[in-house]
Amino acid sequence: VVIRMGVEGVRRFDIRRRGRQQRAVLSGALAALPAGLMAALAAELAAEAGAYFPAVYALTLALCLAGTALLARCGLPLVLAPDLGTACWLIYLIVISHGVTLPLLYACLTAAAALVWLLLRCGAARRALSAFPPCLRAALPLSFGLLLFLWGAEQGRLLLASPLHLVMLGDFADPLAYFTLLGLLVLLGLRALRLPPLAAVLGAFLVTALLSLAEGFWVVPPAPFYLPEGLDRAAGLFLRAGEGETSALAGAAAAFPWLVAVLLFTSWGTIAALFPRLVGEDSAASNGASAAAETGGRQATAGLRGVLSALAAVNVLAALAGVLPLMASRLSALAGREGARRPRAFACGACAIYALLLFTAPLARELVSFPAALALLALAAGLSLLRRVRLPRLRLVEARAAVLLLVLIVPLPYDIALGLSLSLIAYVLLRQLARRPVPSVTRGLAALFVLFAVSAAWLF
Repeated sequence: VVIRMGVEGVRRFDIRRRGRQQRAVLSGALAALPAGLMAALAAELAAEAGAYFPAVYALTLALCLAGTALLARCGLPLVLAPDLGTACWLIYLIVISHGVTLPLLYACLTAAAALVWLLLRCGAARRALSAFPPCLRAALPLSFGLLLFLWGAEQGRLLLASPLHLVMLGDFADPLAYFTLLGLLVLLGLRALRLPPLAAVLGAFLVTALLSLAEGFWVVPPAPFYLPEGLDRAAGLFLRAGEGETSALAGAAAAFPWLVAVLLFTSWGTIAALFPRLVGEDSAASNGASAAAETGGRQATAGLRGVLSALAAVNVLAALAGVLPLMASRLSALAGREGARRPRAFACGACAIYALLLFTAPLARELVSFPAALALLALAAGLSLLRRVRLPRLRLVEARAAVLLLVLIVPLPYDIALGLSLSLIAYVLLRQLARRPVPSVTRGLAALFVLFAVSAAWLF
């Protein structure tokens, strides 16, 4: 009887363990599906500037797959994807508006990513990251959650861009807005029935996707699969950086400091929002914590310096391959507890989706054309981040003003580096006016942001 009870206990434990691993794999797949389709949107943006879409799409997904596996090896359940706000800024403002050629842009991206990697290895970037006040780090989940929620609502046409207002409600006679709202109501209804978050998100996603397919808004292409081709037309574009007018060098030089800031602070902001304990441990270690505490924190989770160095190395390869910058995607908030406990299982599900999308460019374009289900996943990720908000009591005026500025600037223009820089500058100025002490590192970083803004004023 004792042996039989022991065998039954082992079987039940194995079943529970398998179930947790399956939930982690499923959460990785749900996070990678919209993140992978962002690669199609980024490739479309690069194609508008003269890039070859099939090659850029395939190389982007390949690097996203490799970077996601690398981050899982570091112990973090993060998916890599192109940041659409950064991609629009690079293509529309720098390349199209100011005449910077695409090879010169990739050369600048290579140099900026290499500089970020060097700054991280020598410790200078780590000190700059630790200069951000705790109130701003605590407000990052709120700003990122609002950013994801607004982006999902805009993709699902629940909100529309308006020249007269910041946002405007969409027309619910539009099928895309109707199906997005239906999926959101299904998600909230399943959560009201006390279903687990992953089951509720999956159920709402399947309902929205199946109804969209049944109504004919999605059409399976006659040839949904294809082998990647023309990779030589995207890789190595930086070698032709000297071609074109010399006036484009001024635009590239003015954009270079902001490229460094974007590559460093965008991924750091995502990691700080999703894993605040990791950023807190790293900051404590940089301020002189004990060696035993630092060793224990690094054994529990990957160090912030190593993760950001890995992301910078991936971006160097991405620029050499002719791919726009890759960031830690905020859609990784769908990982949940199971994904955080089992990052390798999470990465298996994400890499499987990336590998599938790698050979389905026509199908990816079709899915992006009616993004109701994908907007639903972004809305679910935004709600997941908003649930993690734990703002401390803000007693000082400068802390309240800086947090309010960060929460407003990041979601509206979809610019993380701009929101972080403006909120830090406002925090330092208000503290100086109130004659309160400010750390020298924080003042130096704020002065550097002001210098960047002045030097690139004509670009913005």
